[in-house]
This record gives sequence, C-alpha cells and structure tokens, in this order.
Amino acid sequence: MDNKRVLVCSAWPYASGVPHLGNLVSSLLSGDVFTRYWRMRGRDVLYVSGSDAHGTRIEYEAHQLGISPAELAQRNHEKIVDVINGFGIEFDNYTITESPVHKRFVQEIYLQMERNGYIVTRVEKRAYCRNCKIFLADRFITGTCPHCGYPHALGNQCDACGAILEPEELINPVCSFCGKSDIEFRPTKHWYLDLAKLSPKLEEYVQSRNFQGNVKLFTEQMIADGLRPRAMTRDIAWGIPAPFAGAEGKVIYVWGEAALGYVSAVIEHFNGDERWKEFWFGDNVHQIYTIGKDNIPFHTLIFPGQLIASGQGYHLPDQIAATEYLNWAEGQSFSKSRGVGLYCDDALNVMDAEYWRFYLLYNRPEGRDVNFSYEELGKAVNGVLISNVANLINRVLSFVQTRYDRVVPDVPLDPEVEARLDQAARAYAHAFEAGSLSHAVRTATALAVFGNEYFQRTAPWETGDARAVGSTFHLVKGMALMLHPFVPKFATRVLAAMGIAAPTWEEIFAPDAGREVTTTRVLLERIDIDTIRGRVKELETSADKVPLAEFEKLDLRVGEIRAAVPIPGTDRLYKLTIDIGGELRTSVGGLRTNYPANALIGKKVAVVANLVPVKLKGVKSECMLLAAKGDIISLLSPDKDVPPGTRIG
Repeated sequence: MDNKRVLVCSAWPYASGVPHLGNLVSSLLSGDVFTRYWRMRGRDVLYVSGSDAHGTRIEYEAHQLGISPAELAQRNHEKIVDVINGFGIEFDNYTITESPVHKRFVQEIYLQMERNGYIVTRVEKRAYCRNCKIFLADRFITGTCPHCGYPHALGNQCDACGAILEPEELINPVCSFCGKSDIEFRPTKHWYLDLAKLSPKLEEYVQSRNFQGNVKLFTEQMIADGLRPRAMTRDIAWGIPAPFAGAEGKVIYVWGEAALGYVSAVIEHFNGDERWKEFWFGDNVHQIYTIGKDNIPFHTLIFPGQLIASGQGYHLPDQIAATEYLNWAEGQSFSKSRGVGLYCDDALNVMDAEYWRFYLLYNRPEGRDVNFSYEELGKAVNGVLISNVANLINRVLSFVQTRYDRVVPDVPLDPEVEARLDQAARAYAHAFEAGSLSHAVRTATALAVFGNEYFQRTAPWETGDARAVGSTFHLVKGMALMLHPFVPKFATRVLAAMGIAAPTWEEIFAPDAGREVTTTRVLLERIDIDTIRGRVKELETSADKVPLAEFEKLDLRVGEIRAAVPIPGTDRLYKLTIDIGGELRTSVGGLRTNYPANALIGKKVAVVANLVPVKLKGVKSECMLLAAKGDIISLLSPDKDVPPGTRIG
C-alpha cells in the first residue's frame, strides 16, 4: 500500500437500541483494530461511523414509548457512544444520520444521480397493512424466502441466503406490527436506483477488487442473478425528505442513505476543509469497511452504485472485511426482548472490556458462524492471554530487572528468534491485508508459546546466557506491539514498562541493547467462568423485569374521558380530553376502529399521568391510556365507580 492514506468505516449501529456482542465484533471493534494497526504502520488514518437514526422501526418504537423519533434516536445514540468509550474504541468522527451535514449531502447526491439518469420512477404496489392502516417498510414484513425457503425472511433481505428481496416476493407475508396477514399491495410512486443500468460498471468495479470469502461469494452470486432497480424512497414520515420533484411526503430509504454517511462523516470531520476529498478522491487512499455478512450487498453493490451514479468520481471501497455471525449459546440469535444473548452495555458490567476485546477478536467469526462459549472464553482469556502471553512478559521483565539491573543486555540476537519474529510479522501483516483479524491476533499470541518454550529451553537462570535474555525480550516486545491493536490498554502498559511511548511498526525490529525496564510486572487477573456465567444468567432472567423503584415512579390514576374528537388526516386517532382529578389532560389515542366517540364520553379509564408530553400529529399528548391489545383494543377500566384522580397502585 506504499504511503497511502487509510479510511476505515464501520457499519452504522441502528439507533433503536444498544449493539450486542455480535454487532460489536463485526463492525465497531474490528474497525478500531484496523485503525490502530494502520496508524502503527505510520499511515494517515481516519476512522468514521455513526448511529443510524432513521427508519420505520425507530418511528414505531418512539410512538409506542410516547416520544418523538428524534428523541429516541438521540437517547440511544448517547448509549452507543457510552459503549464505544467503554470498549476503548477510538473514532475520529462518530456522528449520527440526523446530522445536518449528512442530510444535506444525501439530498445533493441523489439529485446528482437523478441528473445522470440513474434514478427512475415506478408506480408499483407496495405492502399496506389494512389492520394497522399504514404502508409497511420492507423490514416489517416477514415471510418465506422464495429463493431458499427460509421462513423468517424480511421484506428487504433474506438473512439465510443473503438474497436482496422486494416484499411482494415473500411467500405468505405477515405484518410485523400486528402479526396478521391482512396485507394488500396498494399502488404508490417511488424513486429507484437503476442498478440494472449500473450493472456493467459495477461488474467492472467488482472485478477490480480482490474480494475474499463470503464477500466474493455473495457479490458474484447477486451479479450472476442479475441486478434490478432498487427502491430508494419510502412512504413513512421519519427520515430524510426525498429531494425529487413530486416526492413530497416521502423519505429516502434508510438503507439508501446510511452508507452515504461514510462520505458525510468525513466531510463533517473536516468542517468544510477541502481535505476531506483526500480520503474520497484519487488513488492515494485505501478504504476498509468492517461489517457483518448481512450488509455485504449494500457495501459491494448498492453503495458503490450510488457513488458511480453521482458522476463525481468518488473512490470506491477497496477492502470489505465482513464477518459471519456471532450467535449466542447453541446458535440462538441475540434478542433483548427474549433475554437471549449479551448486549454491550450489560457486557461492560460482566467483565473487563479488555478481556471482551481479546475473546471476541480471538474468536472473530471468519469463514463460519461462531457460537458464544464460556469454555472458549476461559481458554482465550485465562489460557492464552494470561497464562501464555502475560506470563512470558512478566518472566522476562522480572529477569531483566533482577539479573541485569533493569537494563537489557547488549548482545547479538539469536538467529532462531529473529527468524521466528520476522516470519510472524509477515504473517501478521498478511492477515490484516486479507481482513483476517482472528488470524492476526493468533499469530501474535503464538509467539508467546514459542517464547515460553525458548526461554525454558535456554534456561538463562542456569546458563547465564545473556543472548537468550536479550532475544526473548526482543520477541516479547514485538509480540506486545502486535497485540496493541487488539488489547491497547494492556499492550500500552507492557510497552511503557519497556520504555516505549508509542507503538510503531519499526519498533518491532529495532535493537534493544541498553533499554531500561521501568516496571517489573504487568498483572492481569484471571477470570472465574462460573462468576461470569452467573452474572450473565442474572441479566438474562431480569431482562423482562422492571425494578420496583422504577415502577413506583409511574403516576397511575383513574381518569374520565370528557371529549373524543377525531384528528383530521388520520384513520385511527382521537384527541381525548381526560379529567384526572381536578385537572384536564390531553391524550392522543388510536381507538377509532374500536370505539365510536359517543362510547368514550364519560368512560372511566386507567391513565399514566406523568409521562413526558410529546406531539403526535400536531397534538400535544400529555398522558397515556392503558389498554389490552389483541385482535381488538380494550381500555382498562375500574370495576366500581370511583372518582377521577383516584390513585392506582
């Protein structure tokens, strides 16, 4: 790569919640490792990503919580930032798709695509749930994949075979909101990225890149199947307004704008300085993308297609480092609602982040899906990192201190050690170029196995062999430098003990004679797997439970409905006026399909009275009615006549 700049981009976490460990290792953590490695190699590196704030899921969940989508997205964005900091992940710019810079860039580049003839319109029938009375975003329709028969495929993609889908292709589609198959396909106009027209240029691009493994297989199969235009607009309210003439009321598809954030995040980082172009134009840059395998098509075809269609001459992605899936025990998919798996905010309370980094990267799912394993966790942390790596480091540091008065002896290196370190450094560098971080970290830790055996075999405490001491110190130093991208806090302590302030690639091979050891031991505490298992079990069993103190914060009262007025432009919503005991409150409720207005007047209901007010359809909703939801909605009411304002509890 000579002296090329390096741009590292990790997939944008969706701001509907906190990432789980699988999300972490595939994108955020892997990107951090690549960034630290190329900085150690002396490159000008920039690392960007951000929280994906748009889409139907956030709009829906915000409505359920009685807050705005912007508030929910910002709240979760801040939680994700806390996770990033907790795991020692260092971004140059971690932003959010609500950024004005991002919104402006997305609208501009879509107009460029349109001017160049790569945006086409179609009036097509799109999924509409008659029960919910809304158009459904692709991912909120599930059904059977027409290609592989997987029964839980989404309307935009099958996670089993990787096929990009349109919702009408699903067999037996079901609405994810209500669980009903009451879906029809209504005509609506949408704007499409013409991937078919881009196909020759995309094929040329793919052939120019040395994609590996699952990236190569997924991408080549999609091209062989034939690329089709892909809808880039949606009939929802939350998102970036589509900039096309006649597209009023539509937004850009969330998957059609998130990847463009890689460009806008760099623009934002440089705050108007033209330097951003150094990472996006010309050949003097190498771009690396860290993602999970479900994101492959968007990064090898759709995102490059958008850049090509803009006609601006953007540099296209070079290396796509895509993992397979990290699943929970016994292959279960992570699910916070079902209490399955460990999410990153909880993981930081279970075990030190440095240990998580090592375990996840040592067992990074490359080539096949990997299931979380307590046994493998113990082997990686206690067996490899502590018993092999840290043990050798401490043996050597202590020996230099006690036998050589803290100063590394001035002796020629053992050719056996030199050859082994040189071989490891070449294999380590090749692993990064191939995107195999697991192989890279295992190459580094294998030096500890060799080093322990070599130190024991040469037995300098008996022979006085100064060359063995100097050679083992040199080996340990090289190993610590190679481990720095993976476990930076631990490696930094080791290097500081060796008098090394900053990790560089050249330092691996630099002579050590006369170097002074400043600390004799860098301790790591072994983990107790039963304790870790117990902490996780406690989190799993409490996943669906609310602490009593939190529940007691709710102000539950009996209210009496005084007025129910339909909200114009909606099919389901009433503006309700509710007496909660000497005070009138307004609430927005989706009750029109179950209750005529006259049936609500005078009705006693259960009310949550202390929610933060939120505007819904232009109406300030100040409280929430409690109801049973099933095939019908049934308001909860007291079985005796009690006055408004009576406390419930």
